[in-house]
Amino acid sequence: MNQIVSSQAVVFIASVEIGVLMGVLFDLIRIFRKLLKHPNFLVQIEDMLYWIVCGLVGFYRLYICNYAEIRPYIFIGIVLGAVFYFLTFSIIFMKIATAIINYLKMLVGKVIKWIIIPIKEFVKIVIKTVMKWFKIPVLYISKKWHHFCYMNKLKYRQYKREQYEQKSDQKVERYLKKTRT
Repeated sequence: MNQIVSSQAVVFIASVEIGVLMGVLFDLIRIFRKLLKHPNFLVQIEDMLYWIVCGLVGFYRLYICNYAEIRPYIFIGIVLGAVFYFLTFSIIFMKIATAIINYLKMLVGKVIKWIIIPIKEFVKIVIKTVMKWFKIPVLYISKKWHHFCYMNKLKYRQYKREQYEQKSDQKVERYLKKTRT
């Protein structure tokens, strides 16, 4: 009888370990979610994978301990292990992880600024230099284009004026023909 109680105590402790392990895995997923923001469908996929992994790990651990015989105290042990983890170690673990994540984000932001700002200034200088060299030909082409457009406009006006004069001459000739006859 003593051996049966001790084996059941070992299984209960293993179920508590499973609950703690499930809590640790969930905290790792929470850390991953803090690192990378992603849409809801990926969160749902992560949750599904979490429960599949927890089920497989739990089944494997129970199989090692008692050939996966399911007893009510196993579920109680898993819940107690998870509650114990979330009320104690999870709080500390998540505070430390959040502080590390925030520090790394700040550090990466500063490094990016140190890299991006000189590159940005270099690009501005290059663009100003290139624009300076292209400004003269662009202005020359622009002046030529405007002059070309202006000359075409004058030619068009001249053409319209000539047509108007031809029409008016024709009208005058017709009028004179009518009056002479």
